[in-house]
Amino acid sequence: MDFPQIRLSSQRAAIKIETQQATQSIEQPKAQQSIQQPKADVSMRQRPGKLTIDQTNAWHNLGLKSSQVRTRETADHARKSLLEGIARTSQKGDELMRIEQGGNPLADQATRNAVWNFEYKPGGMPAYDLVALDYQAQRPEINITRNTPVINAVPQKVRHDYKPGKVDVSMDKYASLNIDFVNLTYKGYRFEIEI
Repeated sequence: MDFPQIRLSSQRAAIKIETQQATQSIEQPKAQQSIQQPKADVSMRQRPGKLTIDQTNAWHNLGLKSSQVRTRETADHARKSLLEGIARTSQKGDELMRIEQGGNPLADQATRNAVWNFEYKPGGMPAYDLVALDYQAQRPEINITRNTPVINAVPQKVRHDYKPGKVDVSMDKYASLNIDFVNLTYKGYRFEIEI
């Protein structure tokens, strides 16, 4: 005996998804930069030193003296000679004053006066030792003005390329439902039909 049956067969729907990845590139160019360092401004001033040469003692050593120096030396020599003469005369007077103590002071004085005593000094000091040298150095004046560096920088923009990705969604398979009747009879009014 065949029983009536309803047969159902279905197929699920299938979605198809296709993706395309996004691409991105970032590039940072180097900045354009220039640096210049101007030289410092330097000014130097050197004042000449002061040199003093005094040859007065060297000329005096050679006997070349001014009238003022000659007059002063002559006056000093005359004063010294006068004082020495006074001392000699006083000494002779003292010797004659003590004549009663014996001796022959007149003959002794005559003997001393008969001989001429003098001193001779050969040469003098070397001329180069008598020259006085004096040098006064002057400090240099140095002025320095520093110049700041000149820096020019031009930044570069970032290069950014971006391509967005895609997502494509489509139906790969549609859903379906099949209904099949087996051994099914439809009984109507005065008729009967097999479905």
